[in-house]
Amino acid sequence: MKAKINIFLIFSLLFSCLTVIGQTNPPPMGMPKENNKMLIDKIVSATEHEKYFIDYCTKKIKNYATENNWTSEKKEQILESINFKYYNYTIYNSYAFYSSDQLKKILEAIIILNKDPKNKLTMILTNSMMQSNLELFVDSVIKGKYVTTK
Repeated sequence: MKAKINIFLIFSLLFSCLTVIGQTNPPPMGMPKENNKMLIDKIVSATEHEKYFIDYCTKKIKNYATENNWTSEKKEQILESINFKYYNYTIYNSYAFYSSDQLKKILEAIIILNKDPKNKLTMILTNSMMQSNLELFVDSVIKGKYVTTK
């Protein structure tokens, strides 16, 4: 019986070592080709995604500041740390797997939808990953992780 337990322990140890060795890092974040990056920049511009990003972050931070009785100085310091450059890689990653033709069609559709002067709202494209990363970004900003001056 003792021999069976020892054999079981040896195999368990060996199997757990192989499992640890077999694990790899996640793949790198997908980034678009340079010509597609220019198309994505045009989509971001046409949708005013940066404005949406700043407005969204500002609203969330102001609400949080009010609920938690922040001083005006702390609120301003946190608001000043909002920077689109820390988030735009999420957008590039989201569009990285679209072809140039698909990105051109998306851009054309956005331009058509947003050119109506009667429509005061700008059509913006997002997906669950972008929204999740935006929420994570806002949480990090609220915690002061992007503040550069104290």
